[in-house]
Amino acid sequence: MKSKFLFTTILLLSAAIPVFAEEKQPPDARNVELGYLRNRPKDTTSEEVNAMCYYLAGNLHIEFTTPEGQAKATITRMDSGDTVSHTFLTFSPATISIGTTPGLYEILLTTSHGGKYLGHLTIN
Repeated sequence: MKSKFLFTTILLLSAAIPVFAEEKQPPDARNVELGYLRNRPKDTTSEEVNAMCYYLAGNLHIEFTTPEGQAKATITRMDSGDTVSHTFLTFSPATISIGTTPGLYEILLTTSHGGKYLGHLTIN
């Protein structure tokens, strides 16, 4: 009985963390629109984007509405090809330092549950 209560409590807390973090997004943060990448190009079924990403003061902040296991974020600066990778668990928000160097950045997120998300950020 104790294990069921503990499991339920942990499950509820892990679901509440992304909602709380999303509400705390600073007003001066720049939102990064993420799109869901399909495994088959001709697949037209709608997929809900489960990840949210914003940029603030040299850092990317990534949050998942529903946990998708382990995630890998690969951020590529398109003009130079410089890449930063970061692996994290999706049940809590992640912060990745990418700096303030102007340019176009590609953000690719892949999860252990098969989710793939792509977004772009322009830093002026």
